Amino acid sequence: MKNIISALKVLPFENKICQLPIDDSKINKPRKVIGYCFSDVTPEQKENPRLIAHSKSAFSLINVDLDVKNEENIQILAGNLVPSLARPLAHCYCGYQFGNWAGQLGDGRAITLGDLNGYELQLKGSGLTPYSRFADGKAVIRSSIREYLCSEFMFHLNIPTTRAASLVITDTKAERDIYYDGHPIQENCAVVLRIAETFLRFGSFEVEIDLNPKNTIIPQLWNYCKKYYFADKENPFQEIVNRTAKLVAQWQCYGFCHGVLNTDNMSIIGLTIDYGPFGFIDYFNKNHICNNSDKEGRYSYANQPQVCLWNLNRLSEALEGVIPKDQSKQIIQDSYWVQYKKWYYHFMLRKLGLIDENQMEFTKSQCILIDSFFDILHQSCTNFTKVFQILQQIEIPHQNYVDEEVELNQDDIKIIQQLVQISAPREVYLQMRKPKISKQQIDQFIQYAASSRQLLHMFGIDENWLQQQIQLYKEYDQIQGISEQERLKIISLLWSDWVMQYKSETNQANRIQIMEQMNPKYTITNTVLQTIIQEVETNQNFGLLQKIQSVIENPYVKHTELDEIFNQICNNEICVSCSS
Repeated sequence: MKNIISALKVLPFENKICQLPIDDSKINKPRKVIGYCFSDVTPEQKENPRLIAHSKSAFSLINVDLDVKNEENIQILAGNLVPSLARPLAHCYCGYQFGNWAGQLGDGRAITLGDLNGYELQLKGSGLTPYSRFADGKAVIRSSIREYLCSEFMFHLNIPTTRAASLVITDTKAERDIYYDGHPIQENCAVVLRIAETFLRFGSFEVEIDLNPKNTIIPQLWNYCKKYYFADKENPFQEIVNRTAKLVAQWQCYGFCHGVLNTDNMSIIGLTIDYGPFGFIDYFNKNHICNNSDKEGRYSYANQPQVCLWNLNRLSEALEGVIPKDQSKQIIQDSYWVQYKKWYYHFMLRKLGLIDENQMEFTKSQCILIDSFFDILHQSCTNFTKVFQILQQIEIPHQNYVDEEVELNQDDIKIIQQLVQISAPREVYLQMRKPKISKQQIDQFIQYAASSRQLLHMFGIDENWLQQQIQLYKEYDQIQGISEQERLKIISLLWSDWVMQYKSETNQANRIQIMEQMNPKYTITNTVLQTIIQEVETNQNFGLLQKIQSVIENPYVKHTELDEIFNQICNNEICVSCSS
């Protein structure tokens, strides 16, 4: 029988992570750390902490039934008190950011208290560490609400993720230049308690890339991971590749954009980690960029699978001392896209109710159906949440068999009209399809390419990327010349053809039940999140936050009273960057 705890002060930390090398100098200021996986640190004090939300299911992982009225608990969740058996640590890691080597990074504002019951506990926003670089070690309310809600939403969508157990706001201030326009303001700080089996990431294994000679950290770290996270796996690196491929396939199927897929933001055990400038797609655009700092779209929705592959290759190079590089590269080459496509089509076909959870083999026509589905979504900028709910309404006789000739009936035509109605309004559609790079910049890059490819490379411009931008402008010029009436007619014709194909592929008697289990009724878009943030920051009203939490904990259930919040037209002027 589990020993349920209500007071965090007596948590029975096991601290297996203390087996790894720890810098015990306890100097809580930015500095270079060499030869250690962690540094001893002390969380900073926060003024007047208040617990405004917590996740019972996340706390249950560590057998805690939180006493929310216990003042010591709130002080611990703010980082003001440290549990008796805890050992606060900050993790040292390096990484490639936006494709460029960035050197030492590390936990700049996250402090791990320790581990118990197979999970690590980490306070994000708890103060300066040796890895804070130019920052202050604090997290503001905006970014903390976003991480808290999205972590739990991803969990309830059954997408592997770190968890968020609590959200504490404080009166401690931090200076932030929200719009990067030279006008910083003072914002209130917050602290999130994150829980995960481990917060180790690809970047954890990159700490020796620019060291010569190398030391023994990587073998120690690799053996530690094999012992605790891959003990039942014959080939741990193969497992990392498989989990990464499956994870990004799930992101694509649920319209999730991470926003900053640097190697230091990739979990070694295949979790979604480090929620910063993320965004769920509202009106579908395959080229959607959720990070306002990502001017070239390296981390766009469409590029996520390729970027994760790139990151795996960097991990392969970092592990060369423990796994021959030719061996790990071969594993990536042989299995990444196979695994990705397998899971991508599996989840998408389930979202359309065409297969059950046990089916892992698909026909060519099923895969073509999925590909054409996304083509229409992109051309029409259709609402990515509502489209599945409308498709559930299609009636298909149980005796229907694949390859039967199918015709549209009056009910189908009404459904197609609904599908057309959830495409983006014209002004939003044009705004979304407009390339992020100005036409003048593109013309300038074309001139560089014509005179000297080397000159183009000097500016860090990839020729393939340039061709993509040229194509985007051609498409944009074309759609600008189409009237709204013509656009909607084209969308209607596209959906008509697709619905006929869909009906001909469907022979699942329990199609609707499968779809209801796979498609959330609501998605926490940036528009929804910003509404919550304003309520908390401006009005000190936590009621909406708690209502939305109840929705994300049951995302497949209808919550009619909150439809108005979730039905807001997406605000594409909301910009999030690496600091959210």
